Amino acid sequence: MEKLTILRHLAATRLRQFSSRSHLENWQQKKLRQHLDWVCEHSPLYRDYQGQPLEAFPLMDKATMMANFDQLNTRNLKRDHLFERALKAELSRDFSQSHLGDVTVGLSSGTSGQRGLFLVSRQERLEWAGVILAKLLPSLFARQRVALLLRADSPLYQTVGKGRIQFHYADVTQPAEQWLAKLEAFQPTLLVGSAQALQWCAHHSQTLSPSLVISGAEVLTPSDRQLLAHRFACPIHEIYQCTEGFLACTHRDGVLRWNEDAVHIEPHWLNQQRTHFSPIITDFRRRTQPIIRYHLDDVIEAGDAPGVFRAIASIGGRSGDVLKLPGIESDITVLPDLIYRAIALASDQPLDYRISQIDAARIRIESDDRHSDIEQALRTLFISLGVIDTLQIDKAPAPLWTATNKQRRVMNLWTS
Repeated sequence: MEKLTILRHLAATRLRQFSSRSHLENWQQKKLRQHLDWVCEHSPLYRDYQGQPLEAFPLMDKATMMANFDQLNTRNLKRDHLFERALKAELSRDFSQSHLGDVTVGLSSGTSGQRGLFLVSRQERLEWAGVILAKLLPSLFARQRVALLLRADSPLYQTVGKGRIQFHYADVTQPAEQWLAKLEAFQPTLLVGSAQALQWCAHHSQTLSPSLVISGAEVLTPSDRQLLAHRFACPIHEIYQCTEGFLACTHRDGVLRWNEDAVHIEPHWLNQQRTHFSPIITDFRRRTQPIIRYHLDDVIEAGDAPGVFRAIASIGGRSGDVLKLPGIESDITVLPDLIYRAIALASDQPLDYRISQIDAARIRIESDDRHSDIEQALRTLFISLGVIDTLQIDKAPAPLWTATNKQRRVMNLWTS
């Protein structure tokens, strides 16, 4: 029965066609209206918003969601009990404890400083599996061996291990030699993981030969992409998946695009040129834990590739990591993706680095023995943007990346 449900959602997603942008938007508005009406009937938090347009609903973020969790969810579940249960499952690595009836409970990674809860019902889990398979599988007929490099397993991910799809979970919190040996024995055709975990595989495995690599959970910089493409000699795709939803992925045309047949996106523009924004998302499939006008702390560079679904040029990381550097007349905002690109152009070889703002006019470069190449690239970029040329730049050894922490290439430690 579960397999049939997954296949139904897979087929519906894969076969659904939109003839134009207006066709998609009209379809989306109908889905949104149905979803908002249902949520207002079943979520105490939104009861008073029945019949109102989406823009009338309040903005939400992680702190607000956690503070109102008991009233927000539609199953009358209590936040403190769920936190205790999810934490026990993660600490014991016994993820069967993640089940609460037909609901799966999990914890977000807490990169922004606060861990959050996420809930999905069995039905939502099966729909997610069908949608993600429809979006990511290069072929619906070829057998696939899918390996996920994850910090925590979950019944949500196990759902995809059905039929012609073999599934392997690599627990990256364990010693790398252990999970890498099992991964090599599995020989995945699709290798899915964080940019950091994928790079570790590229450096330490000589036998992995996937036909497709999919990076998610962390920023994939041009330098990171170059390394993976050189080692695996296959397409490198991206997935923008977080606890708030399956937001975007590389579509079959090779362009990273929003999954607007599942989520509605409102851009909160970060500059006057409207090139970068943080997304406000509404997922019109999530009912157990409604995601309505949730403001993500991410920097997205708007893409201009034509198509029905809007394109993403790049995912730049957290908006809290935008650098604020002194200019001649006022502070200059430096977006992370500008730094990624400048450093990628500084060398024809992939560079391992982290750039941190540690004071108003002080930057630290953590890297290997190519500090001077990175410093020159940064100074050239900063001067072109109007940053003062007396900026102090410190140098330190390359960062030690760990699988349990998200990789952040650019960090603002001064204003964050």
